[in-house]
Amino acid sequence: MSDDSSRRRFLAVVGSTTIAALAGCSGADGDGDGGGGTGTESESMDTEMTETDAMTEPEPMDDGMTDTDTMDEELASVTVTVRVENVAPTDFYGAETPTGGAIWLTPGAFAIHTDENPLFTEGEAASTGLEALAEAGTPTGFENEPGLLGELQQQAGRMGVVAAGAYTPDDTVADPADPMGEVPGAPPIAPGGALEFDIEAAPGQRLSFASMFVPSNDVFVAPALGVELWPDGDVTERVDLWDAGTEPNTPPGEGPDQAPAQDTPTQGADENGVVRRLADVDDSYEYPAASDVVRVTLTPDGGV
Repeated sequence: MSDDSSRRRFLAVVGSTTIAALAGCSGADGDGDGGGGTGTESESMDTEMTETDAMTEPEPMDDGMTDTDTMDEELASVTVTVRVENVAPTDFYGAETPTGGAIWLTPGAFAIHTDENPLFTEGEAASTGLEALAEAGTPTGFENEPGLLGELQQQAGRMGVVAAGAYTPDDTVADPADPMGEVPGAPPIAPGGALEFDIEAAPGQRLSFASMFVPSNDVFVAPALGVELWPDGDVTERVDLWDAGTEPNTPPGEGPDQAPAQDTPTQGADENGVVRRLADVDDSYEYPAASDVVRVTLTPDGGV
């Protein structure tokens, strides 16, 4: 099967993806007032001091600093462009594999958060949504089941999740092997291709995301604890390859239960395992280092 026809088939099997984002905003204002008094002549000095005290009363200054702090907080939240680039070689696996020897990366889901990674916990079972993304490359889930995107949206506003969304085929900005003949438009992205999406974030928040590693049974790329926002620039060192523990591994590019060879997204036996770093999985198969698969960069609005 040719590389182009395999990618068309992968698109047909997985189906369309949906982008959604949740955001919250808050504001605060402060006001202050001062006062004076009037009295008899004998009380004039007391009155004068009272008026002076009112003029120097710290309450209006405190309120003014509160307004400034609020403005600073609003200014601190900026648009950050996230670029997920496929830097894998085009011939890592054999040319006879469904990907023609290349490694592909799928669109995925992301969350902005302040607490632990809401997508998964190392050593615990994957959610139904993460299973769908890791096995079929879809952030919107298997049919009639919740997707990772929906799970993250349900957490928004609690558990430290500030916002959630998906980066979709429409976010493709470069793909030299685009089988549709135009960019954007091809899930997943081939080596040399990239996905870019914008997030609204403030310092101290973290970005977590996940994309499927193709060809595989249930391997995905993601940061462990989330990427700090910020410093900006290249944050690839925070990203690892993970095994979702939801489907037994077979040699990459071989077997009928891997994307893009599988006929249905839910095809394959259940492993009933837990999420682990791929480096900790002793399946004897060959995988590249995460940094040889993906490059992730953050560029705040106005950055270079």
